[in-house]
Amino acid sequence: MNVALSIMKKIWNLGAVIFFIWFGFKVIGYGMDILNVEVPSMCKYTDVAEFSSPNGKKIAKLGYSDCGATTNWQSGISIVDVETGKVFRGLFGLDGKPENIEVVWKSDTKVVVSNFPIKNLLWFKNDNFAGVWLELKPSMANRVAGGL
Repeated sequence: MNVALSIMKKIWNLGAVIFFIWFGFKVIGYGMDILNVEVPSMCKYTDVAEFSSPNGKKIAKLGYSDCGATTNWQSGISIVDVETGKVFRGLFGLDGKPENIEVVWKSDTKVVVSNFPIKNLLWFKNDNFAGVWLELKPSMANRVAGGL
């Protein structure tokens, strides 16, 4: 019985150590977010174009990142609030460089992203916190014969 109790105690202590290590990293990460601390990245980000909203309060930035020889380029759109300087990332992402993508503001709160292959879409997330609604219109080459 002593051996089983000793093993259970060691497992419990190991779990506690793992939890506190995980918790420590979470606290450090949240602290860095709150204090706007940025660390160097292995990825290189390149801005391709900026598109101002009709009222000039928001900017849609189109760009791509390159994280080295073992990964492909990833294109994306971020929204910048001009008044606060806050940047909203991760709303839209494509595999590859933004070759022929079109970005057009339809109103002060709506951006239409078009002319891209739907098969290259990596992520799409409309974020109400950005104050902008993205509408996607993939290129006609993605349409299958028969009207689908």
